[in-house]
Amino acid sequence: MKLTKFLMGAFIGSILLSACSDDDDFTGEIDEPLGTYDNGILVLNEGSQTAGTVTYVSQDLQTSEQAIYQFVNEGDDLGNYVQSIFFNDDLAYIISNGSNLITVVNRYTFELVGKVDSGLNIPYYGVVYNGKAYVTNLADFSTGDDDYLAVIDLETLQVEETVIIGNYADTLIEEDGLIYIENSNYSIDNGGISIFNPTTNTVENTIETYAESEEVTSTLNSIEIEDDFIYALSADRLEKFNLNTLTLESTILLSYEGGSAANLDIEDDQIYFTVGTSVYRMGINAEEAPEEAVLTYNSNSAYGVMYGFEVEDNRIYIADGGDFGSDSFVEVYDLQGNLLNNITVGVGPNGFYFND
Repeated sequence: MKLTKFLMGAFIGSILLSACSDDDDFTGEIDEPLGTYDNGILVLNEGSQTAGTVTYVSQDLQTSEQAIYQFVNEGDDLGNYVQSIFFNDDLAYIISNGSNLITVVNRYTFELVGKVDSGLNIPYYGVVYNGKAYVTNLADFSTGDDDYLAVIDLETLQVEETVIIGNYADTLIEEDGLIYIENSNYSIDNGGISIFNPTTNTVENTIETYAESEEVTSTLNSIEIEDDFIYALSADRLEKFNLNTLTLESTILLSYEGGSAANLDIEDDQIYFTVGTSVYRMGINAEEAPEEAVLTYNSNSAYGVMYGFEVEDNRIYIADGGDFGSDSFVEVYDLQGNLLNNITVGVGPNGFYFND
């Protein structure tokens, strides 16, 4: 059946009206940034003789802003030896272990919200679970016997309880209501992984890594959880444990002339780690260590090689500690190892955090 020109015109007109009607439903509103520091990268700078800082880098890596906390909060500072950041919704918790301080800010504006300034003794890393923050504290460096978790009420910002771990306490990961704590720090102690239950506030189990179970010099230095497995990286091996049974599933030996393996990171089913100034990668089901590095960068730092490392959104981020007395740099690469940018940051950059 043929349509007349009139009917055809009416048909086309109805389509156009429908399209206009759909457009009318669009308010023209575009998601506005949640603050000046939304949609970018936060580089944590440890500091040295001066207070630590945070550098903001735009997502396109073309602009950066130094010491954003001090700028927003009229000269107030973060304290000495800024160690790490953890997040809860719109808030960022910045740990400064040299000042026994946690500074709480809006993660997108960096305006001060409050501070935790008591009940801490060399705080290190933190996670949030069920309305509370759990922060590892190193206490006396000479022993792990006094290392503890500070349990912080996020409403009052008060430490409501401290729980002795009974071993060195470093990084920690919350997974399915349990907190996994790496039992080593500053290359001290051949530790395992403590499993802390926040419901009972007790350490209910321990995973014995190779570094803990034998007389070796291979100290545990980083852990990651992925798909019901926990991965434990020591200087010369990567171990994979089943989270349900806590049994060892596999071990990959790592031996490189450039130094010891460190900085374990898992992203998109790829395992990344560093050796000296090089980055290595292998599939999550690999059975042997990779031979060739993805990239190698140049560093003149005596103690700050690969001081910070992260893989995120198809980019590799490297922080170099420099001389720990002046501003240093970070470098960003694509996954093929091509340099995207070298960016000046603050003193002693040690970590990357992503505000998106």
